[in-house]
Amino acid sequence: MQTIYATDAIEYNPGRSSQFFTFKQHKGAYPLIRGNKGLNLAVAVEINGQRNAAFGTNLIRDLQGSHQLAYQNHFKRLLNWLLKRDDISIQNVAQVRLALMNNYTASRTTSWLKTHYVNWQVTFCNDATILKSCLADADLVITGSDENASADQVMAGLKNAQSKGAALLYVHQHRWGNKALTNTVLAPMNLSMEPLGGAGNYFSQDSASWDNLQQMLAGRNGLEDLRQLFSKLQDNSFTFDLAACATDCDASFAEEYLNVVKKLRSLIQNLDQNKIDIFASDTYQLEQLIVLLGDFYRQSIIYPMDVTTTDNVAFLQAYFSDHTVYNSRTKNQTQADLGNFSRSDFTHVTPVNKRLSYTSKEIFRSAGVYALPGQTFSVTRNDSSELTVEIFINTLRSSSTKEFEANKYNRPKFLQSVAIPIAPGETISLTSPYGGPVQLMFSANDLQVELDFTHVGLHPYWSSAADNAGFSAAMLAGNYDWAEVVTPNFEIHSQLEKMRTTLARDNVSNVEDLAAITEQYIHNYPHVLAGYQGPGINVVAEIHDFSRDKDWAIDNLDIVKHMNADQASCGWGCSGNPYDASWSFNPVGHGDIHEFGHGLEKRELRFSGWETHSTTNTYVYYSQTQYAK
Repeated sequence: MQTIYATDAIEYNPGRSSQFFTFKQHKGAYPLIRGNKGLNLAVAVEINGQRNAAFGTNLIRDLQGSHQLAYQNHFKRLLNWLLKRDDISIQNVAQVRLALMNNYTASRTTSWLKTHYVNWQVTFCNDATILKSCLADADLVITGSDENASADQVMAGLKNAQSKGAALLYVHQHRWGNKALTNTVLAPMNLSMEPLGGAGNYFSQDSASWDNLQQMLAGRNGLEDLRQLFSKLQDNSFTFDLAACATDCDASFAEEYLNVVKKLRSLIQNLDQNKIDIFASDTYQLEQLIVLLGDFYRQSIIYPMDVTTTDNVAFLQAYFSDHTVYNSRTKNQTQADLGNFSRSDFTHVTPVNKRLSYTSKEIFRSAGVYALPGQTFSVTRNDSSELTVEIFINTLRSSSTKEFEANKYNRPKFLQSVAIPIAPGETISLTSPYGGPVQLMFSANDLQVELDFTHVGLHPYWSSAADNAGFSAAMLAGNYDWAEVVTPNFEIHSQLEKMRTTLARDNVSNVEDLAAITEQYIHNYPHVLAGYQGPGINVVAEIHDFSRDKDWAIDNLDIVKHMNADQASCGWGCSGNPYDASWSFNPVGHGDIHEFGHGLEKRELRFSGWETHSTTNTYVYYSQTQYAK
C-alpha cells in the first residue's frame, strides 16, 4: 500500500452507482480504498505470491473518459504492484487479457492501456469456448462479470491463469447491482460482493477523501471495528440506548453495533455459499473465532426477549449469534432454546438415508426431508441435468422475527439459511444449529433431479396420494413442529399445530382434499382473473378470445408459490412469495387469497383515490364465489 500511495492524498468518488467488497478471508487482504464511511470500495489481495485487485466501478473506462483522474497515478502504481514491476520495467511487453465485459468497456480499456503502455499486447477473450486457453498465457487478466460464459468456464479460466502466475484485476460494470457471475469471478481472489438484489453503494454513497495512507488506515477500520465490538460485548460499554430501538434505534446503535454485525453476516454467508469449511484449514483463524464466539453466545439464549427489559448484553450477544450462524461444517451445536420456531431435542427421531427424485420447477420446492438441528446431513446429486440446483433450510423470512417489538424476539432472526449450489456428482454436508425443512432452488423447469440424502429426518410431508397414510401418521405422532403440503403449483409450510387446525376445517375433509382445493382456489382462479396462462390455470375462452382480438399477449406463469403459516412479517398477514401469516392456512379464506392477490394486483385497475386493498380483494371474491357455486 505504501508503494501505491507514498505520501499522496487519496481521492476517489465512485458515486452511488458503485459497489463494495467483503474479504472472504483476511489473510493477505488489503483495503485498497476504504471509504470515509468504512466501505471497501477497492481491494487488493495477495495469495501465496499471486496478486489480485478489484474496483467497485468500471475504473479504466472511467479514466479513459477523463473521470477519476485524481486516482490515475495511484492506479498506475497498482499495476506495478500487480505485475511485480517498477516504473521502468512496467513499460516492457506484457500479455494482457480482457474477459467478461461488453465491447464498449473492452474498447475503452484497450485504448487507455495502449495510451499508457505502448508495448503491452491486449487481447479481448470474448469466446467462452476458448476462454481458458485465451487467458492461459496472460501476465494480467482484467475481467468484469458479464454473463457471456458459464460459471464452470469462468472458474476454470481464472484459476488456471492464477496458477500460472497471472495477476487478476476486476472492474465492476453493473452500477450498484451485480450479476450471477460476479461472485464466481471474485471467488478465486478470496473476495465477495453482496448477493443479487443488494443496493451496493446506492444508499451509503461512500467515497474516499484522505490526506494520506496513514489517515485512511487510521480511519474506519474493519478489524478495529471488530475489536471494539468484542470489547463492548464483554464489558457492556456501548454508548447507545438499546431500549430506544423499540421506537427508532439511534445512530450510534448502527455505528457501534449493527453495521459491524451486518458485515460479519455478509462475510459468513459468502463462506457458506461457497461451501468453505473454515475449520478444515488454518487460513481462516479470525473467521473461526468469530463463528465460535457466536456458537458460545448461542447456548445462553433464552426466549422471548424484549428490547426494553432484557439485559442489554444478553440481547446483543443473541443478536450477534444470529448474524454469525454458519452451516458449512461438520460440528455445530444445537441451539438449546429455539423459541417458538421448534423444539431443540430430537433424540426421539432416528435419522434415515433417502434417495429422492424431483421434476424441477422454479423458484423453489420442498425437498420433503428435515435437517435435524446440530446433526450433519449430506446431499449427493446423481443427475446430469443442465440446471442449477441449490440447497437451503427453512422458508421463513427474517422480517417475521420482530426483535425490536415488545417481547417479540421469540426465536432466531435468520432461520432461513443461505442457498448452497450443488453440481452433478457433488456431495455437500451441512450442519444447522436450528434445523428445519430442507428446500431445493431450481434455475429451470421440467428437468429431472435425483438426490441422495444422508442422515435426515422425515417430518409430515405430503405431495401425492401415495403420502396419505404416512402424512397422517406423522401428523398424529407430532415428532416435529413443522409440516408441509405440496401441490403442483403451491406449497404450504406450516407450524404443526396450525396444520392440524387447517386439516380440521369444515371445508377440508383430508389432506388430499386440501391439496385439490388449494390448487383450484389459491392457484387456478386468482391466476385466471389476473390474466395468466400456464399449468393448472383454466383457459377461459372469453379472456383468450378478447386478448387475441386486441392482439394482446397472455403471460405464461409456471412457478411454485408458497405460504408460511407461522408469524407474519407485517400485520397479521404479509404478501410475498412466500407470503406469511399468523393464522392457519385456509384455501378459501379471505386472508390467504388476499395476501396471495397482492402479488397479482395491478395499480392500473385501481380507481383513483381507492386504496391498494381494493385491487387485491377482487381475487378473494372471485375464488369465493366460484367455491360457493
